[in-house]
Amino acid sequence: MLQALFLDAAGTLIEPAEPVAVVYARTAAAYGQTVDPAEVKKWFGLAFDGISGPEYEAHPDGDAAEREWWSWIVLLVFNKSLGTPLPEGFFRPCFEALFAHYARPDAWRVFPEVPDVLAEARSAGLRLAVVSNFDLRLHGILAGHGLHFDEVITSADVRARKPDPAIFRAALGRLRLQPHEVFHAGDSPVTDIDGASAMGIDACLISRPAMDLRAFLAEALARC
Repeated sequence: MLQALFLDAAGTLIEPAEPVAVVYARTAAAYGQTVDPAEVKKWFGLAFDGISGPEYEAHPDGDAAEREWWSWIVLLVFNKSLGTPLPEGFFRPCFEALFAHYARPDAWRVFPEVPDVLAEARSAGLRLAVVSNFDLRLHGILAGHGLHFDEVITSADVRARKPDPAIFRAALGRLRLQPHEVFHAGDSPVTDIDGASAMGIDACLISRPAMDLRAFLAEALARC
């Protein structure tokens, strides 16, 4: 019988409150550089999808590795978007401002159906855990929106990123559950669907508006 729901975070529970390119361009301007948001959008997508994952073994903890990973993405975005070497004194304070911005709950928007879905799942006796490729900022973001879970497991917490089944294994261990007792939802066919499947966990691809969390919950309740 189904005992718990695992949920991805960004793209499933929350999304940026403003377009990322707009935030990057505004922050760059605050530090003296004019950058075209269209260029930022293009290079952010390429960098985010193309750069290899955090080097966990090269850092004292998972959060430090995730932070360094983000710094490489932001550096690549600005280098490519500006098309010239970055001026001295620009990058580090600009990156720190961006990293701090995305630690704030108000930098993120909760998808409309999420609060009711979580409440209904709890009323049905299901436990809830977040399993996300995110750093430790996620804990404060979710709490700041009043979203509470039995567990929040980030890749920074366990030094492993989806689709590596290790992060799902850690989540199962914390809740003391078996794969067949869990149903996972996420918006990535690779990191969420393939990652969960590699651990023997059934998963549902969130693809709004056709499949949102309310549809996922309906399918989950049918399994209870």
